[in-house]
Amino acid sequence: ITYGSTASDPSTTAYPAFLMSSSLNGDRSHEVTNFGVSGTTVMKSGDSPYWSTDAYQEALDSDADVYVIQLGTNDAKFYQWDEEKYVDDYNAMIESFSALRDPSPDIWLSIPPPLYLDNIYEMNQTAINEALPILVPFIASENDYVTGVIDVFSALGGADLSKYEFFCNEQSCDQCHPNDQGYSVMAATVYKALFMNGVKPSDSTPALEL
Repeated sequence: ITYGSTASDPSTTAYPAFLMSSSLNGDRSHEVTNFGVSGTTVMKSGDSPYWSTDAYQEALDSDADVYVIQLGTNDAKFYQWDEEKYVDDYNAMIESFSALRDPSPDIWLSIPPPLYLDNIYEMNQTAINEALPILVPFIASENDYVTGVIDVFSALGGADLSKYEFFCNEQSCDQCHPNDQGYSVMAATVYKALFMNGVKPSDSTPALEL
């Protein structure tokens, strides 16, 4: 989702690109790098672990001041979803970023968007819409290195699935990935969490992950 698979142009309308845009950036100076990779999982046993991607290593090497991690949608496929492995491997990924420096960079966890259609791409709607909104805040609360949680899930319609227009229009309608309007709302939600809660945009280089 972070990569921008259904964005009209991922380089300009995926949510990290919107986050970098002048409409949000204003006179403030910050750099946003999109390290998202489509289809990847935080579970090391998943069908496409983020751990094995070049983007993960690039994220580690980026020396960012702020990391936003949003993983879980692809973990929650019927044939591989494992709540215990998800929690354990998510904590391991947080640790890998927290160990980059002392003091550690700011690490934010984002609750993934809701799934509007069960079994699309073999994804489990119950896991995404009921389990992840509980598990991500739980992981954050149990981990001293996590700065906070970003509720993209609610911003894009939440459990009521009340923002269908963010997922389905003439641009795209797989009911999993947002359209450009949805990505812009994601960006605004992330911006509010980061830059209205003590992060100094002039000094920070957020790095966005899937």
